[in-house]
Amino acid sequence: MKDLVQKAIEDITVRSKRFPEEPFRIISENQELAVPYLNSAIEKAIFEKDDLDEDYQLHFYALYLLGQFREKKSFPKIMELISLPSEVVDYLIGDAVTSNLCDILYNTYNGDMELLKESVKNPDIDDYARSSMMKTMGQLYLDGSLEKSEFQDFIRQIVYEKEEIGEYIYTELIYIICECSYVEMFPEIRRLLEDGRVEQYTIGEYAECVDMMFDDKEDICKTPINAADLLRGWAMFEQPKKKEFSKKDMKALISAVNAEYERPQKKVKIGRNDPCPCGSGKKYKHCCLNKPNELTDEVQAESEQERKKWLKYYPVSASNREEGRIYLEDFFDSESIEIDKLLYLALRHRPIPMWRREEEELADNRKRIYLSEAFAKFGEKVEKEDIKTFREYDEKHSIHYQCREWMGVLQMLLEKNGDCELLEAVSQCRKNMNGCG
Repeated sequence: MKDLVQKAIEDITVRSKRFPEEPFRIISENQELAVPYLNSAIEKAIFEKDDLDEDYQLHFYALYLLGQFREKKSFPKIMELISLPSEVVDYLIGDAVTSNLCDILYNTYNGDMELLKESVKNPDIDDYARSSMMKTMGQLYLDGSLEKSEFQDFIRQIVYEKEEIGEYIYTELIYIICECSYVEMFPEIRRLLEDGRVEQYTIGEYAECVDMMFDDKEDICKTPINAADLLRGWAMFEQPKKKEFSKKDMKALISAVNAEYERPQKKVKIGRNDPCPCGSGKKYKHCCLNKPNELTDEVQAESEQERKKWLKYYPVSASNREEGRIYLEDFFDSESIEIDKLLYLALRHRPIPMWRREEEELADNRKRIYLSEAFAKFGEKVEKEDIKTFREYDEKHSIHYQCREWMGVLQMLLEKNGDCELLEAVSQCRKNMNGCG
């Protein structure tokens, strides 16, 4: 059997066009015999660095196989390998640093938390490698192997220390905070965003982070792993030909997308005594009912069907609870959520197809309607609870958007629309609760 394993090791030592299925099977069935060879390959790569023969492949496969074997003794050497300079790591393991590295680290982790912490904070180590180290820590927390207080203290050190450790790491940190459901760390997320320390095009705005926090969760790192399953589909190996995406397929896709935005929407029927949808707080009959038809059409709110469509990515309701999942209702009252939904409908980016962009005037009008309605409900809530400042309201009730953000947008839209009465109310509210005009 030893000869058979040695032959299998030889067969995966250099690059091949086809994935070596049989050698992987033999090695997988003979872990004890294979591990010394795999560890030696890692050590060889560390020693030779970018002088390693470019056709040598055993160290690459070894990473995955050691992860599959959950070989704890290999963890320090794997950490040493991925802590080499970025250009060396890229030469040695290529896309492995962004694909499955956190799974490999998690499955080989030997309990040396200090090594992970020191490496994450080391700006000389490759960003992608450090990202995988942080993900490993996140998974260790999720499975109960890392105390919440210890992990949160470490995160706060990274956020508040003066020494910068890299935009990519700060961005990844937000993902991990959300994956771990650390609702109490929203101030840290906002701090990173406001300081401009994250990749904005990747992480999005604060509202997207809130959605991510309350989204359904999966494990950050996978265990157990199967090396062959993870590797056989890589582009480095010959793959079966896939059916090409035809022009006919493209037309069908575009038609399906168009259909989603061409469905006729029912206008909302507003009763004479209903609150006016413009958000003034008056009854419809005393506000927009007698305005010219074109203005009356403008204040028609979106249908319930439309609202549901654009609330698709809003955190799900706790009405059908799933064990282990967190919900907005766990932290905010129903009135706060109702106001927040209006703000979300107004300000959340709508992924409308680029060939169907809505006119700026229509978008502004929609925002004004929803924000005005939110302002009316906001006024009722602050009066009922005797809230004096925006800060007080934000700490208790703000979810996706803080008061200064959305009320500033509303004031701008009211100035543009010439709605003097509501504009005066909003301006006065900002002066009273924010100390500025």
